[in-house]
Amino acid sequence: MSTDTLIESVLFDGFGRHLHEQRFLFLTGDALGGILAVTARQVAAFADHWPRLTLDRHMGDGGTYRYRRYGEFDAPPEAARAQLPHGPYEQPTYINGLNGGVSRLFDPLEPTFVADPVFNRLLDWLTRLCDQCEGSPQHWNIRLHPYRIVADLTQAGNPTPEGLHRDGVDYIVSMMVARCNVEGGESTITDNHRQVLWQRTLQKPLDIMIGQDARTMHSVTPVSPIDPTLPAWRDVLVVAFTKVQA
Repeated sequence: MSTDTLIESVLFDGFGRHLHEQRFLFLTGDALGGILAVTARQVAAFADHWPRLTLDRHMGDGGTYRYRRYGEFDAPPEAARAQLPHGPYEQPTYINGLNGGVSRLFDPLEPTFVADPVFNRLLDWLTRLCDQCEGSPQHWNIRLHPYRIVADLTQAGNPTPEGLHRDGVDYIVSMMVARCNVEGGESTITDNHRQVLWQRTLQKPLDIMIGQDARTMHSVTPVSPIDPTLPAWRDVLVVAFTKVQA
């Protein structure tokens, strides 16, 4: 084992142990960028997909502030990750009281998004992290949700209109992609008794939070424009990992 590989292994083991013991893990964008070995130019190219997200027409609150796409992947242990055929996204109402209980069909991820090196290195790393937290390689279902939340004079942008919640998965990931002319958007992680464990505003590209979904709940405060005469948005990538039952 090379010195670089050994260092990476020790650091990675520490991240997995922290996630298991503390129930969540936060890394700055600089730290994650170093782990993924991606450049600022590559990150900017990945972020260029967000202006092509499309309006979410399934909002139970009638809001028109959320743009998104959706994709799903199968990741067996010791086998290549594969994108699944595109289909609707569904959640039960006990998980999502606002938008659950209906079949929501969103536009698919763009092929260039799926092929992007930042995206693939991120999923590779997250898969290893979740395996490390579980203690062994797992068969994962991975669901991808790139979001753009816009805000203007007519409406605030609400990243979590369902309020403090969990998603009914094993691990939930939120990674900052870009913020433009917005204030607000503070993330909160609580335990199952709604006691705050962590609060922070994801600010910089690649700032990332990973939580054990069954052991935590999460929410994000609304965003509003700093200058109401200019466009304002918050771009994030949400990734959900669920173990596939044998």
